[in-house]
Amino acid sequence: MINWKLKDVDTLENQGKWNEAKSILIKLCKDNPLEPKYFIRLGFLCWYLLVEGHTLDGERVNSKELVITLEEVTSFGLENFKNNENFLWSFGYMISQFPYYFGDYFSWEKKGCKMLERAYRLCPNDPIFKYSYLGSFPNTYNKITVERLNVQAVLDHRFQGTGLFSQYFKDIWS
Repeated sequence: MINWKLKDVDTLENQGKWNEAKSILIKLCKDNPLEPKYFIRLGFLCWYLLVEGHTLDGERVNSKELVITLEEVTSFGLENFKNNENFLWSFGYMISQFPYYFGDYFSWEKKGCKMLERAYRLCPNDPIFKYSYLGSFPNTYNKITVERLNVQAVLDHRFQGTGLFSQYFKDIWS
């Protein structure tokens, strides 16, 4: 399990200092090219700002830069973390939710769902991965009700920290 806390980044995100948070994450990625946590957090920040940026307080961000960074991080991750369950799950989730931020809608939507499946297959007992994978199918609401309870039981432990990444998943699944 990854500890998602990044104190400086979490603080900047909570202050709406998106560009500073992004800069720190870019540096962490460059300094630690084999650590998926930083790429996941950077990809998520870019994705979240693209998806929700119009509703957020804080400094303005350049959406073109966000798209470019998201594309770069995604490409790097697909090449270097293709067997990392946390990368597969987080990017699979983001891609399956909003595939058009990654390219051709239908091919990326399919790719996102395949990534969720791969994360689940790598860790079939993980409630987060299982719930996300099962939730990627249409008309599965009744089937995943029990799984949702399993997810709620691990949310606080799994998503420690106060940054966007942790808050997002605690909010949508609680």
